[in-house]
Order: sequence, then C-alpha cells, then structure tokens
Amino acid sequence: MMRSKGFTLIELMIVVVVVAVLSAIALPMYNEYIRRATATNSLQEIQKIADQLERHKSKNFSYKNFNANFLYQNGANVVSASFSNADQTLTLPLNATGSAITYTLHIRDGRNPTLMLTDAAATGKSWVILAEANSRLNNGEACTTCNSLQQQNSSFLMSSSGVQCKTKLALKAADTLTPTNLTSTQPCGAKGENW
Repeated sequence: MMRSKGFTLIELMIVVVVVAVLSAIALPMYNEYIRRATATNSLQEIQKIADQLERHKSKNFSYKNFNANFLYQNGANVVSASFSNADQTLTLPLNATGSAITYTLHIRDGRNPTLMLTDAAATGKSWVILAEANSRLNNGEACTTCNSLQQQNSSFLMSSSGVQCKTKLALKAADTLTPTNLTSTQPCGAKGENW
C-alpha cells in the first residue's frame, strides 16, 4: 500500500493556529514600535524648534518674531505644506495629509500662549510648544481624519521655563495653551507626567 505525500487536515489546522498565534503576538508589538517611533519623531521636531528658538534669542535678545518657516523650506525657498505660516503650526510627518498626520505642533508665546511669537502683541520673553496627537481624544469621536495608532500615544508640552510633560489624555491647544493652564502646577493635566 502506497502512502499519500500530502498534508492532512489536522496538520494544516495546526499550521494555521501557529501562524495566528504568532501574528497575534507580533502585530501589537509592531504597533507599539510604530507608536514609539512616531512619538520620538515628534520629540525630535520639538527639540529642533526649541534649539532654533534659543539661537533666535541669542541673536535678537528675544523670542519675538521667531518664525519657523525657514526650517521647513525646500531648495527653492518654498515652505512645506506641513508648516502653516499663518498660525505657526507644523503637521508631522512632513507632507502627510488626513489620517496619516500623527502630530500637530503649535509654537506660541510663553506669557500669552494664545499669541504666536510673530504677533505684534507677543512679549517674546518665553515660548511654549505643544505637540497635539491626532487622535479622537483630542479631536472628538466623530473625527474621520484621526490616526488610529495615535489613540494610545501621548501629547507633549515643552516650554522655555522648563516644563516638559506628556499625557495620553486629551491635550488640546484650545485648552492647554492658556496663561492660566500654563502657570498651573499640572499643565498636562492630573495624569500628566514628565518626559
């Protein structure tokens, strides 16, 4: 009697189960890796802007009139679509649109964070940068352009006065970038932590 050289149904089912278990382990690890990389990219951009703010102050004795558009120009002096000169915000990653956007960085005057450093009424004595995660926590449940991986990522806040905090809860510019909130003991909220 000749034996068949094919696979039995049991053997195929075992292989499918093993592949399913491996993917159930690997997918969350991969998503966590992507979230961390995204957060690190945001922190790098915050630090890059902070360094340029300090250079601006060393030349001008003030942060006033700092405009980050020169950081995001291509060779033809065209500012990237990611940077908005009108409201001094930067979307990350550069040139992303819709749900591919992971963070929006807001650059503001530290004394009155409702003003940009380019506003005539800005004091220019300090600065604050908010990296707002593009998540439903920040933009509402009806958000159709929110990034699903950002739901579990932190938003970040950094200022020239030494504030460096983050939270996985809502950290929206309208609520966070106010003089009252920034002078509070917990500008990132009760569950905020230093980074």
